[in-house]
Amino acid sequence: MDSVTESLDFSNYEMLWLGGDLALATSADDMTMKHVDSIFDLGAESTLWALGNHDYADLERIQTFTGRPPYYAYHKNNITFLVLDTQDSLSNITGQQKELFLSVVDTIAESSHLILLHHKLIWMYGDPYLHPQMSYIPNGGYGDCFYCINPNNFVSEIYPKLLEVEAKGIEVICIAGDIGFRRNEFEYLTPEGIQYLASGIEAGNPNNQALILHHDQSSHALTWDFVLLSELQSLDGTPPILHSVSISPDSITRGESIRIALEVEDVGSGLDEIACEIVNPIGEQPHTVSNHIVDWTSWGNQLYTYDLFISDNVEVGTWQLSALSVIDSAGNRLCLTNKDSVLATFTVYLPLGVEKTASSQLFLYPNPSSGILHFSGEERIKAVEIFDQYGRLVKKIDDPKGNSIDLSGEPEGMYYVRLRNDAHLIITKKVLITKDLRP
Repeated sequence: MDSVTESLDFSNYEMLWLGGDLALATSADDMTMKHVDSIFDLGAESTLWALGNHDYADLERIQTFTGRPPYYAYHKNNITFLVLDTQDSLSNITGQQKELFLSVVDTIAESSHLILLHHKLIWMYGDPYLHPQMSYIPNGGYGDCFYCINPNNFVSEIYPKLLEVEAKGIEVICIAGDIGFRRNEFEYLTPEGIQYLASGIEAGNPNNQALILHHDQSSHALTWDFVLLSELQSLDGTPPILHSVSISPDSITRGESIRIALEVEDVGSGLDEIACEIVNPIGEQPHTVSNHIVDWTSWGNQLYTYDLFISDNVEVGTWQLSALSVIDSAGNRLCLTNKDSVLATFTVYLPLGVEKTASSQLFLYPNPSSGILHFSGEERIKAVEIFDQYGRLVKKIDDPKGNSIDLSGEPEGMYYVRLRNDAHLIITKKVLITKDLRP
């Protein structure tokens, strides 16, 4: 998460509208959800959250924290809100979600505004002016993937109903949240008078902006501004000082680890968080290194390191450290992005043929698994390391006894099991742990 966003006091605002992708994998575990909840108060009536693709790991966990379904209607201060789930049917508004939409737009009469909150910029697809801009405004762009703006029914089925609402004298505003990497603000008024807005945050970017709306309840006027996050709350004190950052080695093969090393001088009250983001060669699906200072190894003399496993199915090419954030316990922060020359790169190559040969001699089963894994083959295993899908080490076993590994206590998800044999060859297997197989 962006450190400036984490430091803001949202109690100063009457409502909080979240455009999705709150963290890299928001609902993957209770710890992340509790952290996000501590910042945004997800269960509050005044917090409206439109889910994004990075929020979508566990919808049941989300509903436990919010007390609401993934899409719903809400009314406050003469404004009707429709919080949509644009992940539900790959950018399409269909099924029960469409029924909800139709029930609202067909009966709305007294509201001054109808506001649609959603993650993807679904109104770009098929719009003669906006469609050509999909490659350089939204984060996901146009395509056929889970995070893309997919072909959808907004222009053909949703937009005409919004025009009917506008004909009743009700102002319609659509607000999306899936920008930030290419653009930090967006607004467009259609020829028919429907307002499109988008706001998004790139972690660590000093130019991040928030969309601030001002509601005059006496006149029912709703206006807005895009405001730099850094202007919303100022912190006293001196931020940490970064003396150096490096990644070693500067080239690896898939299934190996890199070490991120930072030399950070803290002139305040002690370091509290270090977070960084590593982006692959095509600028998508970044690795985010944990922001808890205890997860970094301190070597004294202001030197901190973090070992990150790069899985065996990533893009080959030059990766880059695209953002870095360091915060002390008083809230003073240092934020850098890939526009700064101090950030580092490394190159990922395909594995050598010997690794493929070794891999073929070892079997890891069952896959998918309920958590108990067995391995067999000609190779004697000397060490086992298990990494989660974000490259974090969750378990290490030296000289394992027998031929089994117990991951039944770990959360569901994709894991990478890295095994070392007598010849010190590294063999990496990808395994899916799922509760569907548990008794």
